[in-house]
Amino acid sequence: MPSVPDRSMHSSSDPMPHIPSDSLLATAIAAVVPALPAARLLGETLASVPPIQKGDGSPVTAADYVLQALVVAGLRARSADGRVPLFGEEHADVLATSGRPDVERLVVDAIRSMLGWCDRAAALRMIDGDAPRAGEPHWTIDPIDGTKGFLLGMQCSVCLARIEGSRTTLGVLGCPRMGSRGDMAVHTGGPGVIYAAARGTGAFECDASGKVQSRLTLHAWNGSAPRWARSLNRSKSAVPSRLEPCIAALGPFTNQEMDSQCKYALLARGDADLVIRMPRAPGHSECIWDHASGTLIAEVAGACITDAHGRELDFSHGETLAANVGIVCTARGLEARVLPALAALAGAVPA
Repeated sequence: MPSVPDRSMHSSSDPMPHIPSDSLLATAIAAVVPALPAARLLGETLASVPPIQKGDGSPVTAADYVLQALVVAGLRARSADGRVPLFGEEHADVLATSGRPDVERLVVDAIRSMLGWCDRAAALRMIDGDAPRAGEPHWTIDPIDGTKGFLLGMQCSVCLARIEGSRTTLGVLGCPRMGSRGDMAVHTGGPGVIYAAARGTGAFECDASGKVQSRLTLHAWNGSAPRWARSLNRSKSAVPSRLEPCIAALGPFTNQEMDSQCKYALLARGDADLVIRMPRAPGHSECIWDHASGTLIAEVAGACITDAHGRELDFSHGETLAANVGIVCTARGLEARVLPALAALAGAVPA
Protein backbone atom coordinates (compact mmCIF):
# COMPACT_ATOMS: atom_id res chain seq x y z
CA MET A 1 0.00 0.00 0.00
CA PRO A 2 1.47 3.40 -0.90
CA SER A 3 2.37 5.65 1.98
CA VAL A 4 -0.05 8.43 2.87
CA PRO A 5 1.52 11.89 2.66
CA ASP A 6 1.75 13.94 5.84
CA ARG A 7 -1.02 16.52 5.52
CA SER A 8 0.05 18.74 8.39
CA MET A 9 2.35 21.68 7.81
CA HIS A 10 4.47 21.52 10.97
CA SER A 11 8.18 21.10 10.39
CA SER A 12 10.59 19.74 12.96
CA SER A 13 12.79 22.77 12.22
CA ASP A 14 10.08 25.21 13.36
CA PRO A 15 10.68 26.88 16.74
CA MET A 16 8.95 24.95 19.51
CA PRO A 17 5.62 26.72 20.17
CA HIS A 18 4.88 27.96 23.66
CA ILE A 19 1.63 28.31 25.62
CA PRO A 20 1.83 31.14 28.21
CA SER A 21 1.68 29.60 31.69
CA ASP A 22 -0.84 32.19 32.88
CA SER A 23 -3.27 31.59 30.01
CA LEU A 24 -6.67 29.96 30.32
CA LEU A 25 -5.49 27.28 27.88
CA ALA A 26 -2.60 26.39 30.20
CA THR A 27 -5.10 26.17 33.07
CA ALA A 28 -7.29 23.78 31.08
CA ILE A 29 -4.36 21.57 30.07
CA ALA A 30 -3.16 21.40 33.69
CA ALA A 31 -6.66 20.35 34.80
CA VAL A 32 -6.68 17.45 32.32
CA VAL A 33 -3.11 16.18 32.88
CA PRO A 34 -3.83 14.14 36.08
CA ALA A 35 -6.85 12.52 34.44
CA LEU A 36 -4.72 10.44 32.03
CA PRO A 37 -2.93 8.23 34.57
CA ALA A 38 -6.09 8.14 36.69
CA ALA A 39 -8.06 6.79 33.72
CA ARG A 40 -5.59 3.96 33.22
CA LEU A 41 -5.52 3.17 36.95
CA LEU A 42 -9.30 3.11 37.27
CA GLY A 43 -9.61 1.06 34.11
CA GLU A 44 -8.10 -1.80 36.10
CA THR A 45 -11.13 -1.79 38.45
CA LEU A 46 -13.75 -2.40 35.77
CA ALA A 47 -13.86 -6.18 36.16
CA SER A 48 -14.67 -5.98 39.86
CA VAL A 49 -16.83 -2.82 39.72
CA PRO A 50 -18.81 -2.86 36.47
CA PRO A 51 -20.54 0.27 35.13
CA ILE A 52 -23.91 1.70 36.02
CA GLN A 53 -26.55 1.80 33.29
CA LYS A 54 -27.97 5.31 33.04
CA GLY A 55 -31.59 6.06 32.18
CA ASP A 56 -30.77 6.31 28.46
CA GLY A 57 -29.10 2.89 28.52
CA SER A 58 -25.56 4.23 28.24
CA PRO A 59 -22.88 3.03 30.67
CA VAL A 60 -21.16 5.23 33.23
CA THR A 61 -18.21 3.97 35.27
CA ALA A 62 -16.64 4.99 38.55
CA ALA A 63 -13.85 6.47 36.45
CA ASP A 64 -16.26 8.92 34.78
CA TYR A 65 -17.19 10.43 38.14
CA VAL A 66 -13.64 10.49 39.51
CA LEU A 67 -12.15 12.06 36.39
CA GLN A 68 -14.84 14.75 36.29
CA ALA A 69 -14.06 15.54 39.94
CA LEU A 70 -10.34 15.74 39.13
CA VAL A 71 -10.85 18.15 36.23
CA VAL A 72 -13.33 20.32 38.16
CA ALA A 73 -10.91 20.46 41.10
CA GLY A 74 -8.10 21.53 38.79
CA LEU A 75 -10.22 24.34 37.34
CA ARG A 76 -11.50 25.41 40.75
CA ALA A 77 -7.98 25.66 42.19
CA ARG A 78 -7.06 28.13 39.42
CA SER A 79 -10.33 30.08 39.41
CA ALA A 80 -10.14 33.66 40.65
CA ASP A 81 -13.51 33.41 42.41
CA GLY A 82 -13.51 29.66 43.08
CA ARG A 83 -16.44 29.05 40.72
CA VAL A 84 -16.47 26.55 37.85
CA PRO A 85 -19.56 27.29 35.72
CA LEU A 86 -20.18 23.94 34.08
CA PHE A 87 -22.32 21.78 31.87
CA GLY A 88 -20.87 18.35 32.68
CA GLU A 89 -22.03 15.01 31.36
CA GLU A 90 -22.01 13.35 34.78
CA HIS A 91 -23.97 14.35 37.89
CA ALA A 92 -23.41 13.32 41.49
CA ASP A 93 -27.11 12.78 42.13
CA VAL A 94 -27.22 10.03 39.49
CA LEU A 95 -24.46 8.22 41.35
CA ALA A 96 -26.03 8.82 44.78
CA THR A 97 -29.38 7.37 43.66
CA SER A 98 -27.99 4.55 41.50
CA GLY A 99 -28.34 1.81 44.07
CA ARG A 100 -24.73 0.85 43.41
CA PRO A 101 -22.85 1.22 46.70
CA ASP A 102 -19.81 -0.52 45.17
CA VAL A 103 -19.44 2.20 42.52
CA GLU A 104 -20.07 5.00 45.01
CA ARG A 105 -17.52 3.55 47.44
CA LEU A 106 -14.86 3.36 44.74
CA VAL A 107 -15.59 6.93 43.62
CA VAL A 108 -15.43 8.38 47.13
CA ASP A 109 -12.26 6.45 48.00
CA ALA A 110 -10.54 7.50 44.77
CA ILE A 111 -11.49 11.17 45.23
CA ARG A 112 -10.15 11.07 48.79
CA SER A 113 -6.93 9.45 47.59
CA MET A 114 -6.36 11.93 44.76
CA LEU A 115 -7.76 15.17 46.18
CA GLY A 116 -7.50 14.81 49.96
CA TRP A 117 -9.69 13.32 52.66
CA CYS A 118 -13.27 14.55 52.91
CA ASP A 119 -16.60 13.13 53.99
CA ARG A 120 -18.90 11.35 51.54
CA ALA A 121 -21.10 14.38 50.82
CA ALA A 122 -18.12 16.62 50.13
CA ALA A 123 -16.55 14.00 47.86
CA LEU A 124 -19.73 13.74 45.80
CA ARG A 125 -20.01 17.54 45.58
CA MET A 126 -16.61 17.63 43.91
CA ILE A 127 -18.10 15.95 40.85
CA ASP A 128 -20.41 18.84 40.00
CA GLY A 129 -19.34 22.30 39.05
CA ASP A 130 -21.47 25.42 39.46
CA ALA A 131 -24.62 26.18 37.48
CA PRO A 132 -23.79 28.78 34.81
CA ARG A 133 -25.43 32.17 35.21
CA ALA A 134 -27.26 33.68 32.25
CA GLY A 135 -24.77 34.66 29.56
CA GLU A 136 -21.78 33.57 31.63
CA PRO A 137 -18.80 31.89 29.92
CA HIS A 138 -18.71 28.28 31.06
CA TRP A 139 -16.99 24.94 30.74
CA THR A 140 -18.23 21.63 29.42
CA ILE A 141 -16.72 18.29 30.39
CA ASP A 142 -17.07 14.74 29.16
CA PRO A 143 -14.77 12.90 31.60
CA ILE A 144 -14.61 9.75 29.48
CA ASP A 145 -15.87 10.17 25.94
CA GLY A 146 -16.09 6.75 24.34
CA THR A 147 -17.04 4.83 27.49
CA LYS A 148 -17.59 1.66 25.47
CA GLY A 149 -14.05 1.98 24.12
CA PHE A 150 -12.78 2.58 27.65
CA LEU A 151 -14.49 -0.61 28.84
CA LEU A 152 -12.93 -2.63 26.01
CA GLY A 153 -9.38 -1.25 26.29
CA MET A 154 -9.76 0.87 23.14
CA GLN A 155 -9.43 4.62 22.57
CA CYS A 156 -11.23 7.09 24.79
CA SER A 157 -10.72 10.74 25.71
CA VAL A 158 -11.07 13.23 28.56
CA CYS A 159 -12.76 16.27 27.04
CA LEU A 160 -12.79 19.83 28.35
CA ALA A 161 -13.92 22.95 26.48
CA ARG A 162 -14.68 26.58 27.22
CA ILE A 163 -17.81 28.20 25.73
CA GLU A 164 -18.36 31.94 25.43
CA GLY A 165 -21.58 33.05 23.81
CA SER A 166 -22.30 30.77 20.87
CA ARG A 167 -18.72 29.61 20.25
CA THR A 168 -16.12 27.42 21.85
CA THR A 169 -12.98 29.39 22.66
CA LEU A 170 -10.63 26.63 23.80
CA GLY A 171 -10.58 22.85 23.98
CA VAL A 172 -8.46 20.07 25.46
CA LEU A 173 -8.55 16.36 24.66
CA GLY A 174 -6.66 14.03 26.96
CA CYS A 175 -6.17 10.72 25.14
CA PRO A 176 -4.73 8.20 27.64
CA ARG A 177 -4.23 5.39 25.10
CA MET A 178 -3.16 7.32 21.99
CA GLY A 179 0.29 7.78 20.55
CA SER A 180 1.52 10.89 18.81
CA ARG A 181 0.87 11.95 15.21
CA GLY A 182 1.16 9.09 12.73
CA ASP A 183 0.80 6.40 15.42
CA MET A 184 -2.56 4.63 15.05
CA ALA A 185 -1.98 1.94 17.70
CA VAL A 186 -3.81 1.61 21.02
CA HIS A 187 -1.35 2.04 23.90
CA THR A 188 -3.18 0.63 26.91
CA GLY A 189 -0.20 1.34 29.15
CA GLY A 190 0.01 4.97 28.12
CA PRO A 191 1.44 7.46 28.74
CA GLY A 192 -1.02 9.08 26.32
CA VAL A 193 -1.09 12.39 24.50
CA ILE A 194 -2.96 15.67 24.90
CA TYR A 195 -4.39 17.88 22.17
CA ALA A 196 -5.23 21.48 22.96
CA ALA A 197 -6.25 24.64 21.14
CA ALA A 198 -7.47 28.17 21.71
CA ARG A 199 -8.74 30.70 19.20
CA GLY A 200 -6.03 33.21 18.45
CA THR A 201 -3.34 31.01 20.00
CA GLY A 202 -3.16 27.83 17.90
CA ALA A 203 -3.62 24.06 18.11
CA PHE A 204 -1.01 21.83 19.71
CA GLU A 205 0.00 18.24 20.32
CA CYS A 206 1.36 17.84 23.87
CA ASP A 207 2.84 14.95 25.78
CA ALA A 208 1.07 13.46 28.80
CA SER A 209 2.58 16.09 31.09
CA GLY A 210 1.12 18.91 28.99
CA LYS A 211 4.42 19.93 27.40
CA VAL A 212 3.94 21.13 23.82
CA GLN A 213 5.52 18.84 21.22
CA SER A 214 4.32 20.49 18.02
CA ARG A 215 1.90 22.97 16.53
CA LEU A 216 -0.92 21.48 14.44
CA THR A 217 -1.58 23.24 11.13
CA LEU A 218 -3.34 21.38 8.34
CA HIS A 219 -2.89 21.52 4.59
CA ALA A 220 -6.07 21.70 2.54
CA TRP A 221 -7.36 18.39 1.20
CA ASN A 222 -5.16 17.26 -1.70
CA GLY A 223 -7.82 15.32 -3.63
CA SER A 224 -6.68 11.83 -2.61
CA ALA A 225 -9.04 9.17 -1.21
CA PRO A 226 -10.56 10.63 1.99
CA ARG A 227 -9.66 8.93 5.25
CA TRP A 228 -12.92 8.68 7.17
CA ALA A 229 -12.55 8.54 10.97
CA ARG A 230 -15.72 6.84 12.13
CA SER A 231 -17.17 5.00 15.08
CA LEU A 232 -16.51 1.31 15.49
CA ASN A 233 -19.01 -1.12 13.98
CA ARG A 234 -19.17 -3.41 16.99
CA SER A 235 -22.11 -5.40 15.65
CA LYS A 236 -19.98 -6.34 12.60
CA SER A 237 -23.13 -5.87 10.58
CA ALA A 238 -22.70 -6.32 6.84
CA VAL A 239 -25.39 -3.69 6.27
CA PRO A 240 -23.67 -0.37 5.52
CA SER A 241 -24.53 2.68 7.59
CA ARG A 242 -26.80 5.25 5.97
CA LEU A 243 -23.75 7.49 5.65
CA GLU A 244 -21.70 4.98 3.70
CA PRO A 245 -23.48 5.35 0.33
CA CYS A 246 -23.08 9.14 0.60
CA ILE A 247 -19.34 8.88 1.16
CA ALA A 248 -18.95 6.11 -1.42
CA ALA A 249 -20.52 8.44 -4.00
CA LEU A 250 -17.42 10.63 -3.63
CA GLY A 251 -15.19 7.82 -4.84
CA PRO A 252 -12.70 5.59 -3.01
CA PHE A 253 -12.24 6.18 0.71
CA THR A 254 -10.61 4.42 3.66
CA ASN A 255 -12.04 3.70 7.12
CA GLN A 256 -10.35 4.50 10.40
CA GLU A 257 -12.58 3.14 13.15
CA MET A 258 -12.17 4.62 16.60
CA ASP A 259 -14.17 5.60 19.68
CA SER A 260 -14.60 9.08 21.12
CA GLN A 261 -13.43 12.56 20.14
CA CYS A 262 -10.03 11.03 19.40
CA LYS A 263 -11.41 11.04 15.85
CA TYR A 264 -11.24 14.83 15.79
CA ALA A 265 -7.65 14.62 17.05
CA LEU A 266 -6.79 12.37 14.10
CA LEU A 267 -8.09 15.01 11.72
CA ALA A 268 -6.39 17.90 13.54
CA ARG A 269 -3.01 16.18 13.37
CA GLY A 270 -3.33 15.18 9.70
CA ASP A 271 -4.11 11.47 10.12
CA ALA A 272 -7.73 11.70 8.89
CA ASP A 273 -9.76 13.88 6.54
CA LEU A 274 -13.36 13.42 7.59
CA VAL A 275 -15.53 13.04 10.70
CA ILE A 276 -19.33 13.02 10.41
CA ARG A 277 -22.11 12.82 12.98
CA MET A 278 -25.72 12.70 11.79
CA PRO A 279 -28.83 12.64 14.01
CA ARG A 280 -29.87 9.20 15.17
CA ALA A 281 -33.53 10.20 14.80
CA PRO A 282 -35.56 13.28 13.84
CA GLY A 283 -35.40 15.83 16.62
CA HIS A 284 -32.20 14.45 18.12
CA SER A 285 -29.57 17.06 19.02
CA GLU A 286 -25.95 16.39 19.88
CA CYS A 287 -24.73 17.06 23.41
CA ILE A 288 -22.17 19.83 23.62
CA TRP A 289 -19.68 17.80 25.69
CA ASP A 290 -19.50 15.17 22.94
CA HIS A 291 -18.07 17.60 20.37
CA ALA A 292 -17.01 20.97 21.84
CA SER A 293 -13.37 20.06 22.51
CA GLY A 294 -12.64 18.08 19.37
CA THR A 295 -14.32 20.39 16.89
CA LEU A 296 -12.51 23.43 18.30
CA ILE A 297 -9.10 21.73 18.12
CA ALA A 298 -9.74 20.58 14.55
CA GLU A 299 -11.03 24.00 13.50
CA VAL A 300 -8.07 25.91 14.95
CA ALA A 301 -5.72 23.43 13.25
CA GLY A 302 -7.34 24.36 9.94
CA ALA A 303 -10.30 22.01 9.43
CA CYS A 304 -13.74 23.08 8.22
CA ILE A 305 -16.50 22.56 10.83
CA THR A 306 -20.21 22.97 10.09
CA ASP A 307 -23.44 21.12 10.62
CA ALA A 308 -24.98 19.04 7.82
CA HIS A 309 -26.63 22.17 6.39
CA GLY A 310 -23.30 24.01 6.24
CA ARG A 311 -24.05 26.25 9.24
CA GLU A 312 -21.66 27.25 12.01
CA LEU A 313 -22.05 25.26 15.23
CA ASP A 314 -24.03 27.20 17.86
CA PHE A 315 -23.14 26.38 21.47
CA SER A 316 -25.50 28.94 23.04
CA HIS A 317 -28.40 26.55 23.70
CA GLY A 318 -27.38 24.95 26.97
CA GLU A 319 -26.44 21.28 26.97
CA THR A 320 -27.27 20.53 23.33
CA LEU A 321 -26.55 21.82 19.83
CA ALA A 322 -30.28 22.40 19.41
CA ALA A 323 -29.87 24.82 16.48
CA ASN A 324 -27.75 22.41 14.42
CA VAL A 325 -28.32 19.22 12.48
CA GLY A 326 -25.39 16.83 12.84
CA ILE A 327 -21.72 17.76 12.57
CA VAL A 328 -19.43 17.64 9.54
CA CYS A 329 -15.69 18.06 10.10
CA THR A 330 -13.40 17.90 7.07
CA ALA A 331 -9.97 18.85 5.85
CA ARG A 332 -10.36 22.27 4.23
CA GLY A 333 -11.71 21.92 0.68
CA LEU A 334 -13.30 18.50 1.18
CA GLU A 335 -16.48 20.06 2.61
CA ALA A 336 -17.38 21.26 -0.89
CA ARG A 337 -17.86 17.61 -1.90
CA VAL A 338 -19.12 16.13 1.38
CA LEU A 339 -21.94 18.56 2.18
CA PRO A 340 -23.72 18.07 -1.19
CA ALA A 341 -23.30 14.30 -0.78
CA LEU A 342 -25.08 14.50 2.58
CA ALA A 343 -27.87 16.72 1.24
CA ALA A 344 -30.45 13.92 1.01
CA LEU A 345 -29.86 12.83 4.58
CA ALA A 346 -29.69 16.41 5.86
CA GLY A 347 -32.87 17.27 3.99
CA ALA A 348 -34.72 14.51 5.85
CA VAL A 349 -34.05 16.41 9.09
CA PRO A 350 -35.59 19.88 9.54
CA ALA A 351 -33.06 22.73 9.22
